Amino acid sequence: MFISASDSPSPVCREKKFHLSLLLNSLKQFVQQFSFTGGCLFCFYPGQTKPDQTIVWSELSLEGTLLKLETAIDWQHISTTQLFEVFEIAAHPFPTPYQLSGCLCRDTPTFSCYLLCWQESALSDHQRYGMTLYAQSLGQQFFQPSQTVENTPTQEVLQRTRHQLRTPLSLIALYVDLLKTAVMTPKSQEWLENLQTTVEQMHTSLQQLTDPTTFSENRLGQCDLRQLVQQCFQEMQPWIEAKQLTLVCETQPLWLWIDRWKMKQVLQNLLSNAIAFSPVRGELVCQWQVFQTEVLVKISDSGPGLSAEDLRALGTPFYSRRPGGTGLGLAIAKQIILAHQGNLWADNLPTGGAQFCFVLPRTT
Repeated sequence: MFISASDSPSPVCREKKFHLSLLLNSLKQFVQQFSFTGGCLFCFYPGQTKPDQTIVWSELSLEGTLLKLETAIDWQHISTTQLFEVFEIAAHPFPTPYQLSGCLCRDTPTFSCYLLCWQESALSDHQRYGMTLYAQSLGQQFFQPSQTVENTPTQEVLQRTRHQLRTPLSLIALYVDLLKTAVMTPKSQEWLENLQTTVEQMHTSLQQLTDPTTFSENRLGQCDLRQLVQQCFQEMQPWIEAKQLTLVCETQPLWLWIDRWKMKQVLQNLLSNAIAFSPVRGELVCQWQVFQTEVLVKISDSGPGLSAEDLRALGTPFYSRRPGGTGLGLAIAKQIILAHQGNLWADNLPTGGAQFCFVLPRTT
């Protein structure tokens, strides 16, 4: 086994603070998961024709081979390839029958990075897709522009958490893509599309929740709330069908200046609670009223309603009547609405059931 990772200053380290051991461990997991014999990352300064930093993990001994690899490859030629495009390298110093493939992971004025992998057989479609997926995840996880964030112990835990969860999520996404090529029934394809969307959203949530430079601030933009509600309903379709619920929702677009990702958290929390407490063949309603300066959004169910204690504890962390609930959903939702200069509250409907309401400023 051959392992190498320089801890000297590099283009990678200049763009983003991270533990080099995380990147090496990430490479090792990728190589083993996709049955390569080895893999390496070559990083370049601008204008250089040979790598400035090399990170390697290989089952094959590379004594003397790595230097030959660095000098034998025509880096200027392969630099013309497209980002994340996998290509085969014919001229390489590995003994027969090893095959060598490459992929451009990053190409900016600051630095470039290539992923190279080798194995004893021809590159499979599974491995080719895996290289593309891994190269993309490297760009998201390690090669983003640096932020002035102190590398505290808490931040180190968040970085490790993000790393450990990103790999299995990427693999789920890969296997969903592979299943989509094999599954033919329209309903199964629909389920796989929904699963793929969910995995993509988990990637986004993981990035947002573990990056302190983005989690606390709102990323505001124009967003159609009706479309966001419909997406939530689509993703929760198995729960809705299991209870045979009737959905009532507004049909007209409602454009608001909001943080889309955070507002979707609000809707997911409120709608999932409404589904959980709804009886079989109940009704779930999402409607709104538009006023001159604000919008009132109401989500109601036909369940047992809220007790006086529930109403008093609304938004209190770790308070929940939902089986298996953490009591954090409503607390998060309330915090997000307040950050949007709005307000959230709940009451009981005269006809039965609970109703959650929130107000948001209206933009024209």
